Amino acid sequence: MAHGEPEMLDVLLQLLDDERNDVFLHIDRKALSMRQHYDHVKLHRAGFHLLQQPIAVYWGHTSQVEAELLLMRTALQHGPYAYYHLLSGNDLPVKTQDEIHNFFRENEGHEFVGFWQSEDHQRDALRKTRYYYFLNRYKKRSAGLKHLLSSPVRNLLLALQKGLGVNRRKGSDVEVKKGFQWFSITEDCCRFVVSQEQQIWDVFHHTLCPDEMFLHTIVWNSPFRARLFDTQDAQRGSMRAIDWERGNPYVWQKKDTDYLLHSPYLFARKFSAATLSESLLSGRRPR
Repeated sequence: MAHGEPEMLDVLLQLLDDERNDVFLHIDRKALSMRQHYDHVKLHRAGFHLLQQPIAVYWGHTSQVEAELLLMRTALQHGPYAYYHLLSGNDLPVKTQDEIHNFFRENEGHEFVGFWQSEDHQRDALRKTRYYYFLNRYKKRSAGLKHLLSSPVRNLLLALQKGLGVNRRKGSDVEVKKGFQWFSITEDCCRFVVSQEQQIWDVFHHTLCPDEMFLHTIVWNSPFRARLFDTQDAQRGSMRAIDWERGNPYVWQKKDTDYLLHSPYLFARKFSAATLSESLLSGRRPR
């Protein structure tokens, strides 16, 4: 899933360009010029599929879930594959393709989803699914005038729900979970998640940041929970280096190169073209 920084996306595609991979790319419908550029992109070795009916994606909105499900359905139509990996355009692999493929071969059958299990995160997940969050498509300040006009209405509707004691989770036996949006899951798990689309919308329509919860909740409340690689450490559970202590998330810098290359993780986020380290890329091209 990408929406900006084509320089970063070019690097990611180069590092994924391996005959063992197929790449499915969703570019935010609002990023028209970027999409037009990738209409003509071809990879040398990997299969490449640019989704032709993209979704306009907004932060914290159910459109994130729509885009993910669209990618999963599209990839499933071209499979089967051993694993389905969700990456953003600002992610990079920090291991070679040989190392990545060997890891998933050795750990075949495990599901790699990063969970946040603390009490604070659990309370936050319940808060984001207890009420109806209307107009949150314009919640980010970057929405400009739409943000300014919708913010009072959005806050009023939320205050009314709190005053009335609204709890859309009341009586539900579904345990809501939260964690990293980005994952690596098996064919069976991917098919199962897509098959639960109606339940996904029943639980997460008009919620806040459902992209951090919907897949985690579906997997946790299913037999696939037993196949999770690590349910306590989100980075190890997803095999992704993502630092939420120093940022939202932290943007990796040149000084972090050695740490990332020698870490146990396979992928990392978040990168920016402004701070991309050339030394991170050298010697780490796909083989």
